[in-house]
Amino acid sequence: MLIPYNAPNNFDWIVKLKDWKLNGNALILSCITANGWEASILFRAASKDVWNYTFIPPNAKIVIPSQFVNEDYIKPISLTVIDNGDGIEVTGTSLRLSVCRDPFSIHFFDVTGKEVFGENNKDVDGLGRKFVLPLGYAKENDEVVVITQSFNLNQDEAIFGLGEKFTPLNKVGQKITSWTVDALGSTSERSYKNIPFLWSTIGYGLLINSGARITWEIGTESCQSYTIKQEANTLDVFVIYGPNPKEILKRYSDITGYAPVPPKWSFGLWISSGGTYRDQEAMEKLVSGLEDYNIPADVVHIDPWWMKWREYCNFKWNREAFPQIENFIEGLHRKGLKVCLWEHPYISIESDLYREGITNNYFIKHSNGKVYVIDYGLSLVPLPDGIVRTASSENSWNARVVIIDLTNPDAYDWFKNLHRPIFKDGADVFKTDFGEDIPEDAIFFNGETGKTMHNLYPLLYNKAVFEVTKEEKKYGIVWSRSGTAGNQRYPTCWSGDPAADFESLACTIRGGLSIGLSGVPFWSNDIGGYRGMPSPELYIRWAQFGLFCSHSRMHGDSPREPWYFGEIALAYVRKYINLRYQLFPYIYSTAIEASRTGMPVMRALPLIFPDDPNTFNKDLEYMFGPSLLIAPIYDGSNSRIVYFPKGEWIDYHSGVVYKGTANVRVEMPMEDMPIFVKRGSTIPMMQPANRIPESFIDPLIIEIYPDNESKYILYEDEGETEFICKRSDANMVVEIKSGNERNYFLRFRHTVSFTKAKLMSGKESEEILAEVTAENICQFYLPKLSNGKIIITR
Repeated sequence: MLIPYNAPNNFDWIVKLKDWKLNGNALILSCITANGWEASILFRAASKDVWNYTFIPPNAKIVIPSQFVNEDYIKPISLTVIDNGDGIEVTGTSLRLSVCRDPFSIHFFDVTGKEVFGENNKDVDGLGRKFVLPLGYAKENDEVVVITQSFNLNQDEAIFGLGEKFTPLNKVGQKITSWTVDALGSTSERSYKNIPFLWSTIGYGLLINSGARITWEIGTESCQSYTIKQEANTLDVFVIYGPNPKEILKRYSDITGYAPVPPKWSFGLWISSGGTYRDQEAMEKLVSGLEDYNIPADVVHIDPWWMKWREYCNFKWNREAFPQIENFIEGLHRKGLKVCLWEHPYISIESDLYREGITNNYFIKHSNGKVYVIDYGLSLVPLPDGIVRTASSENSWNARVVIIDLTNPDAYDWFKNLHRPIFKDGADVFKTDFGEDIPEDAIFFNGETGKTMHNLYPLLYNKAVFEVTKEEKKYGIVWSRSGTAGNQRYPTCWSGDPAADFESLACTIRGGLSIGLSGVPFWSNDIGGYRGMPSPELYIRWAQFGLFCSHSRMHGDSPREPWYFGEIALAYVRKYINLRYQLFPYIYSTAIEASRTGMPVMRALPLIFPDDPNTFNKDLEYMFGPSLLIAPIYDGSNSRIVYFPKGEWIDYHSGVVYKGTANVRVEMPMEDMPIFVKRGSTIPMMQPANRIPESFIDPLIIEIYPDNESKYILYEDEGETEFICKRSDANMVVEIKSGNERNYFLRFRHTVSFTKAKLMSGKESEEILAEVTAENICQFYLPKLSNGKIIITR
């Protein structure tokens, strides 16, 4: 038998089905390999729309991670198997499974008989060899080191997901590696957050349940197939049927978990000390600047400087730099500000905690039992004090470190307990930095190595800090850099360390949309870029984008405060910060929706308009929630081409109406970013504020962009409010249905001015006159209303 093209050494693969049996709700296949060995594949229907199968090579030790999957969700259902001689047909779910006997292959079909997902046996070269690697494995020293499988790739198919990748959204034509690294930027395929989940415009999603390295050849080795190469000894796969992408994301979230809604204050602006402000006096000056320049903010972030240099992380205040930290934090809390502190899951060998951890066996080890000591980002660069020098063991930012073994329950609890005194001192949230530096040959307490734990480690890290935060503060949040599948359970995250240039801005936009397509709804980035000093123009454009993400933070290795970039930048950026705060009811409602559905706050166009193939390559614009089309300007010009999907789109600034589908070059001065409102939208807003309110929003501003008929549901902690709008030639009727009474401002922008309205609430009716402003806004004040109908006339 001809060995497949490009096969690794010692490769063996499944060639035919030998036998099968139905054991309860599990279908077990016995298969024969090309070398005559017997391997097993276990199929079960995890739900009506999700298949799970596990490939176990001959004599392989079964290792299936439990951290990704919500086992409570998996309730296998009954299957019916028919053997037709050529293979077996398995029914009982939305997708029929077909297994061909010889040559072996698996395929899934929908109720119409259309193949949705399957292997591609037809992909052979001119010599008759398989051109892509089939379901098979390779061994070294009698151990399985890689498992492969290839699937059909249609010529018009687009594929999305695989985590926070900074490359074009459509992954067809790309080689992707799911292996968490310190990406050291945002302009490559390297990523802090690798999620082994993709979805296809054909109508399926694919999740590989593994913490090992996976290489995805997506139309790169062959234009008619894509191949996975997983460096582990068991392949565990979930095939998720949609058929639309919203349903795929929801079912992926069913499997891996939904994101809880972060606390309200987290949706305000985070402003950071970054690489600049390293002591209490400097931080006090930073906070004073917020007041002096009237900048709304909710969180002040302190990077490593709160601990002693070269002892990260010892979880002890650096009293030389912060002599009265309790008073400082108390003062911030009086101002309504929260405090975020930096950390990582490593312990400096110069810290007292190093000796404690050695004594108690808390660190990962070499195979010979010695504790694993590593160099990493902060031990390889010199102290960032403004002096340019080469790093040495004496002047590096941190000493070498050891890694806390979070698979050891005692070490896990110890790590959590290190946070508790800092929380009691007043800290509100931790930035969980790093976590990507797990050596492949490291040995963990649970018996696994770094090969299978590498991608899983950040999940355990974020879980531990999220848990202790919830235990101490009664809410759950982290500000994480690394992650993998399931990381959405521990919000929120940011994109790492992009350079301060327009190229990095564009790629960062792609990264945020890509991770949203991978099941993570809450995401942020460093406004202005992290590395280097942005120009005022770049800072303004990045701020406009960054303030239209689920979360917003100004952070870098140099100052990122708006007042640092001149009066014009200050005015333009402050305008957008104020707009974000006024949009808080809309953003928070979208966040609650995300926690229930798995939909991201930033929604790439292919997710919202899957039937429009024009959107498949539109990865520099997005829907922000259900109503706002955001098209950041990502270069030094004042214009860009915007793609408008089907419908009417109203320029938020000018009121100009654009009709889709169309590509249009839009001019936009530095003062503004292209924002377009979908015709028929209702946008809930609040009055200007310098802090995000914890209380019920009253009054609530409702901006309506009327269509013939539209409906919007506002989600709040206090319940739901429904707005129904119907427009005719004679009038417009707005109906409000709510269980809560409050004051409303009903507002219309860029439309025919209305003059009066009749409010019908209960048995009473009241005539209200419109207030018309110079900004082409007319609005009606509706006092103390819970349910009512408003008839509006000209």
